[in-house]
Amino acid sequence: MSTRIVGYTNERRRDRRREILIEATLNDEPVRILDIGLSGFGADGAKQVTKDTIWPEIDQLAELRFTEYRGRDVLILINITSIEIEEGRFGGEFTELPGNAFDVLQDLVLQRDLRHAAAE
Repeated sequence: MSTRIVGYTNERRRDRRREILIEATLNDEPVRILDIGLSGFGADGAKQVTKDTIWPEIDQLAELRFTEYRGRDVLILINITSIEIEEGRFGGEFTELPGNAFDVLQDLVLQRDLRHAAAE
């Protein structure tokens, strides 16, 4: 029996992420969610505000808002966990999932939107 390694990543994520593009706001500033999972997300929109200040900041608590494909508005409290200022990207983990937020995330991660569209 032979084994072939096709790829390897050294990620610290504990959940699966789905690549997706969602227009959102982080503390009322526009961002784009690029990938999302049940415990966190990756987005672009990080920027150098001044020579010594970047936005958002590591360990910053913030409100992430977006409307998903079914028109459900979502508000999730998050903690910024990583920033790649050169690429303009940042990531965060969810700290609270109120109301329908978990259901929306589950639909997005499990690609229920694609299955729903294919059934129509």
